[in-house]
Amino acid sequence: MARYKPWLRLCAGVAAGLFALISQAGTLQLTLYLDTDARKFLNANNQSIVIAVPNPASEANNTVIAITLPPPIGDSMNLVIEQDANLYIANGTVASVEVINMGMTSPVAYGNSYVFNGVQINGNGKGKDGSIGIYYDAPPDSQALITGLALYIYDSASGKPDTPSALNLFTLNRFQTRYISQPTAVVWALVGSDISSGSVLPTSVFTPLFAYSSYSYASVGVSSTFQLSRYLQVPFDAQNQAGIHFDTSINAFSPGPYPK
Repeated sequence: MARYKPWLRLCAGVAAGLFALISQAGTLQLTLYLDTDARKFLNANNQSIVIAVPNPASEANNTVIAITLPPPIGDSMNLVIEQDANLYIANGTVASVEVINMGMTSPVAYGNSYVFNGVQINGNGKGKDGSIGIYYDAPPDSQALITGLALYIYDSASGKPDTPSALNLFTLNRFQTRYISQPTAVVWALVGSDISSGSVLPTSVFTPLFAYSSYSYASVGVSSTFQLSRYLQVPFDAQNQAGIHFDTSINAFSPGPYPK
């Protein structure tokens, strides 16, 4: 129990709203430890590593899967979460159990305001501190669109991808401004199957440790089944680092490296 006390103090800080914002924390590094048994289990069951950034939460009680990754070949993986923010505009609408198709992305800065004219995102001066403002200067006959924040999240061994990962999604109505708060330096780490990066899932399907669950979702025109482990909420320390390991006894991530 003693080896979990630092983690419990971190979790208490999270509960009290004391964790840093990603832009303040700088680049985050999450080390995921997966021993031979963990990798065998994930590969045998076609499971991927799943990462979500839960705050700020998406609208309509949804959560976006920021990235899914295959199990590493070796005993560990170093996940990088860069601090520089991007704003995306999606192609078309997005419903639960669908995948966000980012039509365009643009680098942005917290505290500033931007305008989307149907073609590109342009700067629009000072905005609301701690948020990104986006105004939709809608062309004729246009409809509401989907927007949200995106960050570069990747396995350091694979290198930085060409496009960032969507973190959340919000409706942006014509001739209105949406303010999106900067994300906090905490992630959900879990495993799952039949899920893609950018998937939009009902937040109700995410549950914390320590059991394993599957979930089926169906609505008009949509039928999908997928499987999720329970998630571990992971805060980062003062050095912007965290480490977790996959525990096959509970089929979920646990704090820190493997016990010696």
